[in-house]
Amino acid sequence: MPTQLARTQITHTPHVQRALDTAREQWSDDTDGKLLVHLIELGEQALRESRSRQIDDRLAELDRISARYSDLTFESLDSIREGWPE
Repeated sequence: MPTQLARTQITHTPHVQRALDTAREQWSDDTDGKLLVHLIELGEQALRESRSRQIDDRLAELDRISARYSDLTFESLDSIREGWPE
């Protein structure tokens, strides 16, 4: 079918064939092209979820770190600085 969109050719290496065979267990009536689209969509979703978890974990760690220092005041910092040589 004619399209203005870019096309990509994929060689059926053993790894690609294994992925297709696995996808065929879920979508048995689909063509290889459709199976590849399913795999790409699921892979993209998994990457987005993983990235979201990484961001959530980093934010939670920043919250834990900042909580350790929540009792510090500017007066506390000034008293610490008084002992430093200029």
